[in-house]
Amino acid sequence: AGRLKRVLLNLLSNGIKFTHEGRVCISCAVAEHDPGVLTIEVDDTGIGLSDSAQARLFQPFHQADSSITRRYGGTGLGLVISQRLVRRMHGSLSVCSHG
Repeated sequence: AGRLKRVLLNLLSNGIKFTHEGRVCISCAVAEHDPGVLTIEVDDTGIGLSDSAQARLFQPFHQADSSITRRYGGTGLGLVISQRLVRRMHGSLSVCSHG
C-alpha cells in the first residue's frame, strides 16, 4: 500500500503542479477479465506534453524541457521512481497527452 500511495501522490502532485486552470481527476477500475488488475488514471487539463517530451518523460533527470525546470522546479526523478515502483508491483505506467 505504501508504494501505491507514493505513486498516486506523485501523479496527483504533477497533475496539480502543471494545471493552472481546469481539473485534475483520478479514476480507478478493476479489470473485468482479472480482478487482480487495477487501472488507475490521472486526467488533467494541464499544459500538455509534446511527443518528444513524452518520449523522455521516464528518463532520470529529464523534464519536458528546460523551461519546465526553471518555472516549476523539480528534479525529473518523480516519474522515474514511480515507474520503478509500479514495475516492482508487476504493473506499468504510461502517459498520454494531447499537448
